[in-house]
Amino acid sequence: MPMTARIETQEGGVGRLGDAVSGRSHTIGSGFTAHHFSEEAFGGTMDPLIMVDHFVMTAPTFDPHLHAGISAVTAMFEDSTGDFLNRDTLGHDVALKPGDLYWLAAASGAAHEERPAEGARVHALQIFVNLPGRLKTEPARSLHVRRDEVPILEGQGHRVRVLLGRSGGTVGTEGTPEEMTMLDGFLERGGGFAHELPEGRQAWLYAVSGRLVIRCDGEERRLEAGFATTVRAGSPTWVVLKADEPTHFVLMAAKPIRESFVRRGPLVMSTVADVERTLAGYAKGEYGRIPA
Repeated sequence: MPMTARIETQEGGVGRLGDAVSGRSHTIGSGFTAHHFSEEAFGGTMDPLIMVDHFVMTAPTFDPHLHAGISAVTAMFEDSTGDFLNRDTLGHDVALKPGDLYWLAAASGAAHEERPAEGARVHALQIFVNLPGRLKTEPARSLHVRRDEVPILEGQGHRVRVLLGRSGGTVGTEGTPEEMTMLDGFLERGGGFAHELPEGRQAWLYAVSGRLVIRCDGEERRLEAGFATTVRAGSPTWVVLKADEPTHFVLMAAKPIRESFVRRGPLVMSTVADVERTLAGYAKGEYGRIPA
């Protein structure tokens, strides 16, 4: 597992920008490949994100499974083809389209199944977002953001989809359990984009393709495709993005939770007892049924 190190500025203090971390390649069968990122590799600066998988799926891969204590988020990239079928114990049976986002706030517990429709090629991010302890026992709920509901920022050399939260004066979908901004952006060669990171927010940035240059508080990081980095929480600051070739990037920003947790697969609870109680409830069928 790749690990990050402390970053020292020229003045000798701790810098805002983290190291560039490569995703770990992950393959299951012949229908699923991914670049996998886990919070351990970022030394706390990925918080509240627990995990991100940048994946391509062309065949059913995962059986129905339980989530608890987190939000399980699927962000479909626009170059996906076909539908991504999502069924969950909240009673939903949703065909996600290219460019859609589905946010399952599993909280006290919910199970789902995701699989590509026949002939589909799903290119997406699967994101686990931690929930603070006070929200881990709340009833599960979901949010579906459709592609045509997403505002787009377009300017010289950039096109940025504001999936969640806000960038500048542009407001995307809100109503996630905790405030979250998610940008799905494209830079032309020589293009640039700037996002103001509010006070107390951390950011996670990923180069989906191309080569991304990130500048913040006098520091600079260069991300090749498949690499990610972070911006530590602090005072308000500008995150300036540049590209010397066509580049696709993702930026996610939120307040860090900074609480201890126990993780067992897709369950992230406050204590071991919470995990065991949730698993026992699932075995008893307490979280409903996935639609047939």
